[in-house]
Amino acid sequence: MDDFGSNLLISAIVVTHNSVENIAPCLASLEREILSTGGEIIIYDNASHDATVNSIRHRFPEIKIIASSDNIGFASANNAAARQAQGRYLLMVNPDLILDEGCPKILVDAYKNNKLAGAVCPRLRHPDGQFQATCRNIPTPRNIFFSRGSWLGRRKPGLGEKEIYTLGDYETTTEVPAAAATCLLVEREFFIKLGGFDERFFMFMEDTDLCVRIGQGGRKIYFVPEAGGVHLWGKGADISVFRRAWYQHLSVWKYFLKYYPNGFSLFLLPAALMINMIVSLLRSAGRSSGRGKR
Repeated sequence: MDDFGSNLLISAIVVTHNSVENIAPCLASLEREILSTGGEIIIYDNASHDATVNSIRHRFPEIKIIASSDNIGFASANNAAARQAQGRYLLMVNPDLILDEGCPKILVDAYKNNKLAGAVCPRLRHPDGQFQATCRNIPTPRNIFFSRGSWLGRRKPGLGEKEIYTLGDYETTTEVPAAAATCLLVEREFFIKLGGFDERFFMFMEDTDLCVRIGQGGRKIYFVPEAGGVHLWGKGADISVFRRAWYQHLSVWKYFLKYYPNGFSLFLLPAALMINMIVSLLRSAGRSSGRGKR
């Protein structure tokens, strides 16, 4: 029997939090790609106070839902779902992602065809069809100031290809240092062996940290352009701009404290992150104000 057609080859995990607005297209694509091939879909709902859970139960009764009374964060929620998963592979999927036809099978084939694979990710695009970058180099004190989340992100003075933070597109399956958990396939046994996501990260940077540990475990991460999906970017959960910015900057600081426990991480970086967060929030408020005047 073909491996992909066997029972519970893939457990797709979706973490939700006030995700009712965009969850249906995501789950419809997962229903088509996962349930129809004998896999399972696990929703871990992080204490949504909208109609997310009820809408899923009504429209997708075959999907397993773990409804938490507390918001435990993205990393912890994925770990909790992974412990209940039965599939050989875990497919982490954001609730604002719509998978292309055949995406999971292509990812599984790529994983099996690359003996050192520890994780594989697809080529994502924006709703207008433009490429969406989800792969990156490992953060360093040099490149972090020119990451996509930095107000200096469009300036890369003196940085070579291996030093920049956000990576571009590739035409063939390519090894990358790290990939976002927007859509990421890993072998469940290996994921559990690594300890899953580091739960000190509430949201953001948990995927980069996982990729670092995958590399330390002797495995590699691969970008697979033949697999794809449309990502609505930031539409997966209804949270405030401030909370999103806060968790993003806090997680960057925690990451550097973990891997660079030095004076830079203790003193310089938190000040720089605070300035960057303030500038980012002011720019976001300015854009919102500008749209409101049109």
